[in-house]
Amino acid sequence: MTRRVDAALLVARGNAALAAGEARVAADCYRAALAASPDHPGLLYNLGNALRTAGDVAGAEAALRRSLALLPDQPAAHNNLGNLLRAAGRPAEALEAYRRALFLTPADGQVRANLGTALLDLHRPEEATVWLAQAVVADPADAQARVKLGGALMLTRNPAAALAQYRQARALAPDLADAALGEALARLTLGDWIAGWEAYEARLLHPRFKLHAADLRGVRWHGPEPIRGRTLMLLSEQGLGDTLQFCRYVPLLRRHGARVVLRVQRPLVRLLGGLADRIAAPGDGALRFDAWCPLMSLPRAFATTPETVPPAAPLAANPAGLRVWRRRLGPRRGLRVGLAWTGNAEHPLDALRSLPPDALAPLLGVPGVEAHALQPKARPADKRIRAHPDIADFADVAALAGLMDVVISVDTAMAHLAGTLGKPVWILLPHAADFRWLLDRADTPWYPSARLFRQARPHDWPGVVDAAAQALRHLIRSGAGR
Repeated sequence: MTRRVDAALLVARGNAALAAGEARVAADCYRAALAASPDHPGLLYNLGNALRTAGDVAGAEAALRRSLALLPDQPAAHNNLGNLLRAAGRPAEALEAYRRALFLTPADGQVRANLGTALLDLHRPEEATVWLAQAVVADPADAQARVKLGGALMLTRNPAAALAQYRQARALAPDLADAALGEALARLTLGDWIAGWEAYEARLLHPRFKLHAADLRGVRWHGPEPIRGRTLMLLSEQGLGDTLQFCRYVPLLRRHGARVVLRVQRPLVRLLGGLADRIAAPGDGALRFDAWCPLMSLPRAFATTPETVPPAAPLAANPAGLRVWRRRLGPRRGLRVGLAWTGNAEHPLDALRSLPPDALAPLLGVPGVEAHALQPKARPADKRIRAHPDIADFADVAALAGLMDVVISVDTAMAHLAGTLGKPVWILLPHAADFRWLLDRADTPWYPSARLFRQARPHDWPGVVDAAAQALRHLIRSGAGR
């Protein structure tokens, strides 16, 4: 009797500790209770939840699996195991756990939402849409499920339907950053840029985006208030390609009388050196300025629409760099094609936008092609691509790209660099392309020299690469590269 009472007391203490945010104390209580009942599935379930909250993934997984081995028909345990596995980057295993939970509780809308989210992690948005739509029907007030459904609809190229979900999610939860950001991306994709840029300010409240602006002082410049005679610091944000795309506003600001300090990622400093009055990288020390503005807020400040996109920044490869790289390349052996096939692996959708290793083969099989890797530190698996391990930074990349007849790139910084330089650039896009490429266009207002090759259906890289290979054959037949 005493041991039962002691165990009940330990469980009560564990529950209270977990509610108070003391997960490790709770786990100790549950372990102590398990000493008397080592095969108690409920105690193991509690321990698993406590260890998950405490960050002990392996311990939590072991406890939950042990609980389920003893009592398989626990929908909450299957669901929580799925949450644990998904957070650990194991979505395929999470999916199986959610399927078991749903089998046991077919009407549970939250499990349907979790299952749809795991499918999104596995880049299966068509299937995810079905389950997330059912989750929204089961609980129309679930703002998070609506946001996930919006994301799935964006990935299935239905931004209008996604926008409706994001707007309803914001009505339910006005402070939900994911909903605000989703609405912005949907509007921008649809070409509703005035409202889209305004909504895109929500990114600055989202944990995914960091301005690295701890040393900021002075006021935020929003535009269109006059800036003449003042020093404005522009902060790069997100990726290298974003900086290259949106630094086109620097000359416009200078024409408006501003002195511009441009803080960018270090690999871009040498390339962009002459663009602003001063250029720096994070950590370069104190900078003097009167006001500051995130670089990607400038389209909003200037009310940019697809019809009013400013020209790309006036960048050009350094003549000395061109001479160095011309000498390194040696005699021409055909149409010089610069290739970039992978993006930043940390981007949440990189698996959709980067090419698999063997996808370049049709391009390399075109007779008369002289292929060059434009990616720093690239080690191409195919020996027909000439690597250039001596690339130091984007100034070197710009010089090398300047010697190409055409650049073929996935949606990464290389595409933006080639477009900014005015080089012919063919951009290979996934089925659901980023907002900046709009819908169904083969051209883009951002780069007049660009041509867009889009997947006709999800994951159809062979179709996109084959289309680019056909275009290469046509270019060679026309006499280019001689």
